[in-house]
Amino acid sequence: MTRLLLCLALAACIACQKVDRSAPPAAPPKPPIVTCGGVEMVLLPAGRFVMGREGGPPEQEPAHEVEVDAFLIDRYEVTQAVYAEMDPVNGSHFKGPDLPTEMISWGKAALYCNMRSEAEGLQPCYNEYGECDFEADGYRLPTEAEWEYACRAGSTSLYGFGSDPRDLEKHAWYAGNANKKTHPAGRKAPNAWGLFDMHGNVAEWCNDYYDPEYYKNSPAKNPRGPAEGEKNVLRGGHWGASPEACTSAFRAGEEPGFSDACFARDAIGFRCVRRAPSRSGGSPAARRTTPQEAGQSAAGGPGSAARRARPPGLPLAWMAVLPGMGAAGDSHTSPARQAPPPSRKTGFVYADIYLRHVPGPGHPERPERLRAINARLRSLGLMERLAAISPRAAGDEWLTTVHTAEHLGQLRGKADRGDPYAGAPDTPICGASYAVAVEAVGGVLAAVDAVLSGEARNAFCAVRPPGHHATADRSMGFCLLNNVAIAARYVQKRHTLPNVLIVDWDVHHGNGTQELFDDDPSVFYFSVHRHPFYPGTGSAEQHGAGKGTGATLNAPLPAGSGDRDFLRAFSEKLVPAAGQFRPDFVLVSAGFDAHRDDPLGGMGVTTEGFAEMTRIVKRIAEEHCQGRLVSVLEGGYDLDGLAASVAAHLRILME
Repeated sequence: MTRLLLCLALAACIACQKVDRSAPPAAPPKPPIVTCGGVEMVLLPAGRFVMGREGGPPEQEPAHEVEVDAFLIDRYEVTQAVYAEMDPVNGSHFKGPDLPTEMISWGKAALYCNMRSEAEGLQPCYNEYGECDFEADGYRLPTEAEWEYACRAGSTSLYGFGSDPRDLEKHAWYAGNANKKTHPAGRKAPNAWGLFDMHGNVAEWCNDYYDPEYYKNSPAKNPRGPAEGEKNVLRGGHWGASPEACTSAFRAGEEPGFSDACFARDAIGFRCVRRAPSRSGGSPAARRTTPQEAGQSAAGGPGSAARRARPPGLPLAWMAVLPGMGAAGDSHTSPARQAPPPSRKTGFVYADIYLRHVPGPGHPERPERLRAINARLRSLGLMERLAAISPRAAGDEWLTTVHTAEHLGQLRGKADRGDPYAGAPDTPICGASYAVAVEAVGGVLAAVDAVLSGEARNAFCAVRPPGHHATADRSMGFCLLNNVAIAARYVQKRHTLPNVLIVDWDVHHGNGTQELFDDDPSVFYFSVHRHPFYPGTGSAEQHGAGKGTGATLNAPLPAGSGDRDFLRAFSEKLVPAAGQFRPDFVLVSAGFDAHRDDPLGGMGVTTEGFAEMTRIVKRIAEEHCQGRLVSVLEGGYDLDGLAASVAAHLRILME
């Protein structure tokens, strides 16, 4: 009730403010307003201003007069302390409660706006596809016009404080004074409207799609950007920006879910805006509608209440996973739901013995795969940032938790005799293959131990041969022993953690893993893969048997599927399923043969797509089991694509 009264008082206070459509004043019309959630905002009156810049870069021309309605805008960039009120997992590179939130995608920023709206009893602006209902009374990202209007604060100069770039020192953190990092928000001088860090610290997401030609045809009142596009707009300078990139009219486009070389993620943040409440102090809408209803009713054309902020059919959640992924109403807050301390390193399992499994000339599953991975990690300086984990040979007591003793004996015998194949002709072996396979299993078990002992935060196992096709009594599909399946039983029996989630994103369905746990409800198996394809299993109708019914979830995809398809499967299927299952440990069968350059996969996943899949699975582990996650190499046969994807995968694990 107290919060409701505060909100009503806030609405009444705002409603009494005078709306002035003339040029903006040189000072804030009122002191900052503190929202029900404790965030300081400034109410900017409706007005006209000159947007853009004559004589500047083409994308900033022509300068033209624009009119905007009154709105509230955050006084500061969203800080990590403020962000943590909605999302306890802090993915920022530079850590500190007063530092701006960064390493943030457009989707994460939009989801935060929705969560903040819900927390204050307001109508969220974004539906599940990122479409924005501008008539809703909740929070959203500013339009380009709103952002520049707020930045200029009545000025017509290059910056809100004048045209001399030497004065940036007083108003912004940029390349000239930031020392290659972010700084606490609000430490530099504000602009004339009392807004901080408009010219630097982190670049800020706007709601609009980016089009370098947009200024030539943009509406004169409340422009909201193009109807569609591949990038969203970033505004303002950042800690690594030049003075030119800090000007009021500077514009840049960025992929909404990823980063490019121009703006590293630790230079991207955001602040929120909200439409000014009506004079009555109530909600502008006669009936509270859901974001989904708002999106369905939107015309989508110029001047409509909503715009399409994501390509049709692409869920907003593919760029960010909402916290609270457990079952509805779950208030469990045990230490198993806490994120791990960020000081621990990501573990890395590798040993030269893994090079000794040599299937033969021309075989795609070759030792060069690991050499390419190691070379890439060293060249990027990642290897020294990892915690090396030494493997050991796994004992038979663990191998036989999933494989029959007969299978182990036959496989050992074939290697000792120099037989050319482990079983099927697609799985050739050499004399060292059995010993290497046992050491590969042991490497994964060592990674599990390291994570559960606190030696490593999480871990990646650069092991071979792969394993997810191996069944209880058969080697197939390049796989000899099922590394991940044995690790799942090891987690349960050695470390007494009951529920294990296995996420398999190899392009081929992990028939062996599914079969081994088909009737076991304690191991949840999720696979996204090409179908129909080798080995012929993995249809959506296969969902477990007996007591394990419902503990298998397949997401088959047609040939040519790419990032959007894989990430949609993760957001729509894996995330809610993991919330219901509530794992105590997460294992990943990390095959990278769905990469668009892979010679076997026939799919279109990019390196960035694998990074985003990693981010989602890591978030699940952090939400449910202290971040306990071990990923294990499966497929991936284009050496450059494999090496780049593993590096991207590790970067996310190391965040």
